[in-house]
Amino acid sequence: MHGKASGQDCAITIVVLAKDEERCIARCLDSVVGHGFDILVIDTGSEDATGRIVAAYADRGVRLRRIPWPNSFAKARNFAFDLVNEGWIVFLDADEWLTERAAIELPSRLASASSIEGSSRRVFAPKIVDEGSGKSDDAIPRIFLAENSIRFRGPVHEYPVVAGNPDTRVGLACLDVEFRHDGYRPAIAQAKGKLKRNLGLLRIALANEPDNPRWLYFIVRDGFVTLGREHLVEACTRLRELASAGVHTADLLSARDYRALTLPVACQALIALGDLRTVYRYCDELDEIEADNPDAHYLRSMADLSTGTVTAQHLSRTVRLRKDDVLMARSTLDPAGGHLDALIVVLLRRFRGKSDAERYLGLCEPWTDMFFDRSEPRTT
Repeated sequence: MHGKASGQDCAITIVVLAKDEERCIARCLDSVVGHGFDILVIDTGSEDATGRIVAAYADRGVRLRRIPWPNSFAKARNFAFDLVNEGWIVFLDADEWLTERAAIELPSRLASASSIEGSSRRVFAPKIVDEGSGKSDDAIPRIFLAENSIRFRGPVHEYPVVAGNPDTRVGLACLDVEFRHDGYRPAIAQAKGKLKRNLGLLRIALANEPDNPRWLYFIVRDGFVTLGREHLVEACTRLRELASAGVHTADLLSARDYRALTLPVACQALIALGDLRTVYRYCDELDEIEADNPDAHYLRSMADLSTGTVTAQHLSRTVRLRKDDVLMARSTLDPAGGHLDALIVVLLRRFRGKSDAERYLGLCEPWTDMFFDRSEPRTT
């Protein structure tokens, strides 16, 4: 592949992994054709119309390669490195797309990235915006120079490493370009069986690498609504052990980081299971990791609400935390503070009255999680 986008000296190849994506593959391809990119679709065993849809784009420069599903997203992505040996590789999932502006800006953004020292051992993350919630993530590595030894590891929630023995950590930088995404809307994820698929692959990953904290975190994050108390506590306990031992992998995050990410997720499920004693203990652990943790306060407050033990002091402390941008930036549940906004509305209703609560609610973005549906408390 030797195509070059307009104004770009270095070739850019858009790589799309697809399996049974007839719902959205055309949207994905329409967003990138006509902009001078090489486009490669790797179909990993589609049984629907995905292959036929992609084949119809052949005269617009889209190449299709079919491979059996290798039971690993890392292996599927790494297959692309065998096919593209120059320029930039940009991984765009089938349920994602570029806006017209992003497609136009991408070549100049990559030209700037090429000038960054050490770019051959660095990966770049676009801003991926979830179309349903409006939330975004700018830490998912998707963009690489082909002429390097970076490869993916892990069957799902895969991550890049500099391949070798042992593997070494890559550098990560943000790229100012926006991808749009809608594949994790509940109805779509359920229809494709993503939860069952992910948990199965994660258990394989954990069996192969029992000391890798990444797999413990994602098992809890993806499966917390289905995991029982025993499994949640076992995962959190193991993460504490790995963090204390200073276990290192080639991942960008440490065992300590993954422990801090996992505890708030586990607490949500434990509140629903009624194990408030463990919730309070884990919240104390979060505050030990970093004092005045806003997620610890949120989860303690939700536990207290379930027992009817909240006081006006909960409201004043929630407001104080919500106003502190430095503390809010440490939140893993929502650095934008949506969960605290929803909590403030509940506490205002209880201690100040309905009018104050409704007034504040009108200033906030809706928040949805296990406890709230668009900032309204769930009844179950």
